[in-house]
Amino acid sequence: MFKKIMNVLSVVVLVVMVLFVFLLILTRSMGNTPSLFGYYVFRVSSDSMEPTMDVGDVILVKSADADDIRKDDVVTYLSRSGVMYGQNVTHRVVTEPYRENGTLYFQTQGDAVGAPLDEPITYEQIRGKYVRKLVLIGKFYSLISTPAGVAVFITLIVALFGYEMISLVLSYRKVDEKGEELIEALGEDTPEEKEPETEPETELLPDDGEEENKEES
Repeated sequence: MFKKIMNVLSVVVLVVMVLFVFLLILTRSMGNTPSLFGYYVFRVSSDSMEPTMDVGDVILVKSADADDIRKDDVVTYLSRSGVMYGQNVTHRVVTEPYRENGTLYFQTQGDAVGAPLDEPITYEQIRGKYVRKLVLIGKFYSLISTPAGVAVFITLIVALFGYEMISLVLSYRKVDEKGEELIEALGEDTPEEKEPETEPETELLPDDGEEENKEES
């Protein structure tokens, strides 16, 4: 029973991961950012944050108020300058936020050695604060990004579902066999119906009185 539950859970986890990655890829291809309840998922595409983040890492980012963003926080923001214009950038805030002409600014920079300072950004550009890496999702994303990975994944899914189907068929057969055995056992215990006994046929004999009357006449 425990083995069956674990098999079902493994299939469910794989299906959820497939749907998650599929939605991630689909949303990215449409130029949107996947989000749920204020959480965003991004994939690192450059080495500007090494060794904190590597290329290919999938990270979780949560929207935050301006007052909650301080020095040393890692944020993801929408770039409005340079070669990264229009793209999401994940860098570290390297100074305390400051105001200039009534606008709140944040100074960011990558963690990589020799990374240059970014252009100051406003709070309106910030998507949110970095929460953590999604290691399992990142590895899975990297796996299915290759033809070999896709083939392995499809084979694994088919094998798991095939195993479940075979187990289901075998369990149904066992149930049928037990049912037949039970029916046979009940049939043996039930007494056979006996045919009703018939009374022997008898001829109606005349009374002695009737015979005497016949002789006198």
